[in-house]
Amino acid sequence: MARCRALLQLGATAAALWSYSVLPLLMVTAAPTPECCALLAQAFPGDVSPRGTDVWTFENEDFWSATEIRNPSCVFLPDSTEKVAQAVGLFVANECRFSIKGGGHSAIPQAANIDDGVLMPMKLLNTTEVDLEAGSIRAGMGLLMRDIYQALDPHNLTAMIGRYEKVGMGLTVGAGISYFFNREGFAVDNVLNYEVVLANGSIVNANQTSHPDLFRALKGGNNNFGVVTHATLRTVETEGAVYGGVVYYPESSIPQVTDQIYDYHTRQAVEDTLTHVLPQYGYNGTSNESIAFCPVIYNRAVDELPEIMRGWVDTPYTQSTLKKRPYADLAFELHDGFPDRQVQEQRVFTVYADADLYRDVWAAYHSWLQQWQHIPGLYGLHVVMPITQNSLVASYSKSSNVLGLNDNLTNNQTLGVLYFGLTMDSMDDTAEILPAHAEFVQSMIDLAKSRNLWHPYIMLTYSGWDQPAIASYGPENVAFLYEVQAAYDPTHVFQRLVPGGQKLPEPGSW
Repeated sequence: MARCRALLQLGATAAALWSYSVLPLLMVTAAPTPECCALLAQAFPGDVSPRGTDVWTFENEDFWSATEIRNPSCVFLPDSTEKVAQAVGLFVANECRFSIKGGGHSAIPQAANIDDGVLMPMKLLNTTEVDLEAGSIRAGMGLLMRDIYQALDPHNLTAMIGRYEKVGMGLTVGAGISYFFNREGFAVDNVLNYEVVLANGSIVNANQTSHPDLFRALKGGNNNFGVVTHATLRTVETEGAVYGGVVYYPESSIPQVTDQIYDYHTRQAVEDTLTHVLPQYGYNGTSNESIAFCPVIYNRAVDELPEIMRGWVDTPYTQSTLKKRPYADLAFELHDGFPDRQVQEQRVFTVYADADLYRDVWAAYHSWLQQWQHIPGLYGLHVVMPITQNSLVASYSKSSNVLGLNDNLTNNQTLGVLYFGLTMDSMDDTAEILPAHAEFVQSMIDLAKSRNLWHPYIMLTYSGWDQPAIASYGPENVAFLYEVQAAYDPTHVFQRLVPGGQKLPEPGSW
């Protein structure tokens, strides 16, 4: 117990005591996870829930994908940045493995959960502070997108954040596509400040003037450099409402929808940056039916789509929910029909926009999905999202990220991000279908390469567990990330003790 008390005191005062010059001297023999949980419980009475309790069960299962349901030893729910800092000090001193959970909207196993470690949800870091003069909102990393929309709608403001109400703040360190993406660029490039707990237990603000190297690294660097507790986001004015909803199309209209997708990528999104469409194809294995369903948005308080977007409603459709509404209302509707805790798999790659390739990839995916009808609850989702030159210019005019897309600033070619998603009922079926799914997506990458249309970028927020998202940023950016790691996490705490999510590639492995 004397050892426990000493370690507990060390963890409680970590932020004040630790510096990188002494960090190696403070390393001790790794404590068993139950001891880590006991130390946490002593330091933070009431904030730690052991395995099997109601809080543990809820937090362990409160994920979009069943692939994230693991077996943590305990759950720690901090309600302040200072508690996070003290806990990180304790984790590092005792070599305790832990996970960082925001909205829990990843399909990558252990991206936000852990087996035999500490699950640390950010959900109680959930405040919003709107600064009308600065044009920003300070948001806790435990917030969901709905919370930010609800905070900003009354002020006729919005932020460059996710489009679905239950998505969390993880996109602010991944990439992030918003309703205003065509005009304002990636979510990461609209972050003004990150509040970060580093591996030595200190709390820093990373922005363009303070720790600018860390600021840049976090714009795509994921959870590899610290625990982000708050992010300050740039806001933009709205007209008090947005015109948008979902348009549903029968299978017979899919060829015309595909034409609209290409037109949106290369004309609509380019000529009018207030347009936003999220084109999706869906295949229901139970009914063997396919549809297209597309959130169609115009970022003004109008009563109908502008002429440039009329093709989306001139194409025969079965249902439309288009109307003028607050952004929060739109975000809630878009999430309807996407339940939690089913098994999810997602993969992604990037191409140069091409109508024939878009058409051929969906046809191939549709045929492949039909071979797997026997999987209970099978649903296949294919999404085609543009990255226009306008969006890249907007991003890079605001900040420097590590995504590796700056070479596309001047070539005037739209990129297409091709997403492939699977949903099913049971983890028992994953061993059969997921390797085949990875093989299929690779065959589509090979197809794009054969037509000289492939682009190396892998969007981290939609990537599969074994897709090298960070390596896809290119050698120069990866080398920069190594430098930032050496400066802020020299003992690789956020590689070794936080094993989940997209990690920095091992040197020589890419």
